[in-house]
Amino acid sequence: MTRNVLCVDTPDRVATTAAAVGRVDGLSVIEATSVDDVGDALETESIVCVVTEYDLPDGTGLEVVDILRTESPQTPCVLFTDVAPGDIDTESFEEVIVEYLSRELPDAEDRLGFIVDDVINHSAQVGFLKPEDEDERLETLASYDIDSLPIDESFERLTDLIAAHFDVAVAFIGLIEADEERFLACAGGDWDSLTREDTICTHSMLQEDVMVVEDIMQDNRFNENQQLQNLGIRSYAGANMTAPNGQVIGQVCVLDDTPRSYTAEEQRLLEQYAETAMEVLELRRTVREATDVEVAQ
Repeated sequence: MTRNVLCVDTPDRVATTAAAVGRVDGLSVIEATSVDDVGDALETESIVCVVTEYDLPDGTGLEVVDILRTESPQTPCVLFTDVAPGDIDTESFEEVIVEYLSRELPDAEDRLGFIVDDVINHSAQVGFLKPEDEDERLETLASYDIDSLPIDESFERLTDLIAAHFDVAVAFIGLIEADEERFLACAGGDWDSLTREDTICTHSMLQEDVMVVEDIMQDNRFNENQQLQNLGIRSYAGANMTAPNGQVIGQVCVLDDTPRSYTAEEQRLLEQYAETAMEVLELRRTVREATDVEVAQ
């Protein structure tokens, strides 16, 4: 698999920076000389890391970080500059993996390739993004004690209905646990779980609205995900299952084996199905708790 590194630097320095990174086996370098080039490169290329100077002709490295935060927050960044850390707003680096390397070090160019390779590997080990309140989210999920709830038949009927309505290959209801997404019902597929780094829902759960990926092969976040390709997934839409306390504990999703889009009305309906799935969980939990109280009395 090609590992493309985007090197963003001034016109007089970019070739030197690219050469330093390109000396690492397995890395292919794409050069850019402006902040404006970054967004275009992320849209057209599969980028595994960005190396950027702080002072650029049309902006700063912080603007590059902002683009990464918006367009590709899972992509790590190395700030390779002679600007001192004290002159940089490091709080802006939150939610994006950013490493700093001073150009003034005597072996800076030799170290750059090593750091890029290391940060790419570290990013792969991190695997997936988590909400800031992940611990509270997992506590909310645990409070439902899903294994004790009689929901299988209800959810199987619901996913059958969703798959038929949208005319898709697969529809599922999944709970996003600490390290995996567990499927409570899956029409059109015999799936039990996927690791969170392999599932699109890890990204979808971070969005308030329905997330639509019309063509996975055209999306740099997922087009090299071998697991998705093995499952024959080409398009995706996912809506949040949101608990009463505002925590997202799962997703209701539709998948197809061909590229497709979803209208605003279809997205609204998918949200309603997700609300229905959440209402089923709430009802079953309420009944169980009432029964427990009666038994205790």
